[in-house]
Amino acid sequence: AVGTFARALDCSSSIRQPSLHMSAAAASRDITLFHAMDTLQRNGYDLAKAMSTLVPQGGPVLCRDEMEEWSASEAMLFEEALEKYGKDFNDIRQDFLPWKSLASIVQFYYMWKTTDRYIQQVR
Repeated sequence: AVGTFARALDCSSSIRQPSLHMSAAAASRDITLFHAMDTLQRNGYDLAKAMSTLVPQGGPVLCRDEMEEWSASEAMLFEEALEKYGKDFNDIRQDFLPWKSLASIVQFYYMWKTTDRYIQQVR
């Protein structure tokens, strides 16, 4: 809920994900859940303290993962590179996405595999 609230208040999220449904889907991904669990543990499992950390005075904390950091054109480049090189992430980075780190490309690949676009390509 905090992740969805944070996205509702974030202008860039509203532009990228105009519907509440899309914002909720993005908020439910692992990065938001991991951040919430880590915050709860760091606050000694005191729910009130953890909530005040997740939603400080300035508004809720927004967590982003690799799926949100990539533009649509970068994702298309990635898919093109994947078709050409398979999972040779070094070549993908060198020839298609030199401004991305290797770790970012690998992380994006594993998140991309959970999307409908991956399922369509497999078919």
